[in-house]
Amino acid sequence: MTLQLQDKIALVTGSTRGLGRELAVGLAQAGAHIVVVGRDAQTGEATAQAVRAAGREAIVLAGDVTDEAAMEGVAADAIAHFGRIDTLVCTAGISGPGVPVWESTAADFRSCFDVNVLGVMLAMRAVLPHMIAAQQGRVIVIGGTYGHKGVANAAIYAASKWALRGLVKSTALEAAPFGVTCNMVAPGGVEGERLRGQFQKIADKRGETLEAALARFNSTTALGRLVTGDDIAAAIIHLASDGGRQITGQDIVIDSGTIV
Repeated sequence: MTLQLQDKIALVTGSTRGLGRELAVGLAQAGAHIVVVGRDAQTGEATAQAVRAAGREAIVLAGDVTDEAAMEGVAADAIAHFGRIDTLVCTAGISGPGVPVWESTAADFRSCFDVNVLGVMLAMRAVLPHMIAAQQGRVIVIGGTYGHKGVANAAIYAASKWALRGLVKSTALEAAPFGVTCNMVAPGGVEGERLRGQFQKIADKRGETLEAALARFNSTTALGRLVTGDDIAAAIIHLASDGGRQITGQDIVIDSGTIV
């Protein structure tokens, strides 16, 4: 059976751990070879091992998405090794300070936007010229449902996700004449260690159990459950496959029906 992404080359930023690692492994299971990118190459080796266990090739490249020269180097090294980059998946991201906007600082803003917005732009800037030269490519950015609504005590983080939507949609128009698509996937609450840590803090403040906090959150979704990394990977695989060739400039929300 031919896999959806058989022998495609995917560069995944923020893939040394967490959701990025899950997505990299999911792409590998669909047939892609993976360029693992993150600040900690040693941690990234665990992702590479999981990719190799799926029968695909992986290389680990250390790179900070906020560093223009570093991202140029990552793209050049990936091209030198694999000969091309078919898919760029921008997963690297951080949260905001979690306070009202009047308690936020310029440093809070810059740190959040540097990773969540500038980091995506620099990854695009490094990779897109190679895709344009090849007249083909897929760019997929991980956004979030906070880019579809206002969120108290998360103004800076939400603003970064709103900004990403403008960046992705505009890039889609710029890249389309060269056969390159550009889309976003916006997850809701994704099952995992990071989310459970956030809900544990909420539970502690309320004097309740983690399970109670999670149940209350799930009750706000139409499907009554958390999103998984596999759910996000499935959407990315579709966008990167032949089935996604006519999809560009879109922001696909995967949130169990929280925003309807």
